[in-house]
Amino acid sequence: MTPIGSLRSASQSRRLLAPLLRSWYRPTVLGVEALPRRGAVIFVANHLGFLDAALLSVSSPRPLRTLAPDELFEPPLDRVAKVAGHISMDPTWPDLAAMAAATQVLRAGEALAVFPEGRRGDGKVASIRHEAAYLALTTDTPVVPTAILGTRQTGMAVDALPRRKARMAVVFDQPFTLSSHGDVYRRCVVAAAGETIRQRLADHVGRASYLTGLRLPDDRPDVPATPERTHPDVR
Repeated sequence: MTPIGSLRSASQSRRLLAPLLRSWYRPTVLGVEALPRRGAVIFVANHLGFLDAALLSVSSPRPLRTLAPDELFEPPLDRVAKVAGHISMDPTWPDLAAMAAATQVLRAGEALAVFPEGRRGDGKVASIRHEAAYLALTTDTPVVPTAILGTRQTGMAVDALPRRKARMAVVFDQPFTLSSHGDVYRRCVVAAAGETIRQRLADHVGRASYLTGLRLPDDRPDVPATPERTHPDVR
């Protein structure tokens, strides 16, 4: 099984990172009052820039594990990713080890963050991968659509950092539970649930952008596409 860092180390890294981000940038956090303070939950967020995972981590009222691409576990970021509690996932195929590790996290009543777009881009959630849907269905875990804004401006590279004192926002929506019609281990059932997540997240990102006045980037950087995968059809 994919190794998972301790929740204590994830909490400590979050406490260290929070004052750095808040002193360098101008983050706003909205919707925290609607979040469950205990029990398993999956935060699904749009993906704009390099700081997305860090900003989401410090904005959440509770420690998060993040399902992250395995490239983050290569030097020099590997030690940081492990201490932060990230779960390594190979994005090129259905990663059973990553799904098992994420399931373990949720079964333990912890919080998990997933960026279902699979790569940084314009954050409009035009298409997604279905790991979040699979995990939500198979563990009966509520999903929280989460809008991240301001971490990348139009014309910025996907791995660039925003200018100092840039405005950013994390806006949490009401949690919801997916309902399934059929075998939750079938690709078609997971894909239908994934489309529900995509629509709910895309709508929420649009509302959050209007509410905060922070626009999404107008460009989609030329980055290699991540193959869309769901999970093995085991039935």
